[in-house]
Amino acid sequence: MRIGIVITPYYWVQEGTNQIEIPEIDGIISDYTVEFIEAEDLIKIGENIRTYSLDGMHAYLNAGKKCLALKYKEEITSFMFIDFAQCNFMSMNITLKSDEAYLTHMYTVESFRGRNLAPYLRYKSYEILNGMGRDKIYSVSVLFNASAIRYKQKLNAKNIKLLLSLEIFKRIKCNFTLKTY
Repeated sequence: MRIGIVITPYYWVQEGTNQIEIPEIDGIISDYTVEFIEAEDLIKIGENIRTYSLDGMHAYLNAGKKCLALKYKEEITSFMFIDFAQCNFMSMNITLKSDEAYLTHMYTVESFRGRNLAPYLRYKSYEILNGMGRDKIYSVSVLFNASAIRYKQKLNAKNIKLLLSLEIFKRIKCNFTLKTY
């Protein structure tokens, strides 16, 4: 129950900077492909996504964000959004430079969880983004999102800061840096 005050501790994370080996996945690697998908692809999996709304994902695409997906024999198993313009999280709003990208909304379809697909897709995104000249890659991990923190640790992502977002009655919004790493 919300009473008008929202407190969210989170990490500001830099990814893709450390050398890592390609994550192993459960299954035959050649059965998987990575590609950017469009709105019609999201409609196909819309009923299998419990965390994000289809309208919200379409709004992301309409705002210029790209959706990168991992497919198993043409079936979408996991996806994430990439923003090339800015990072918007809680009250944080950072304009990105031409060599930066912000990764957000990582999701693995429930029937494909436990196969190490999120780290694999994330790793492939680093390759794609580096090929586009985007070598500074950022994301956010909410402090209590253990699965996000875990797959980013597998990729040697680096926490840059621990921040606290405070929102009071949707009017006052601010961030506080609790720790810099």
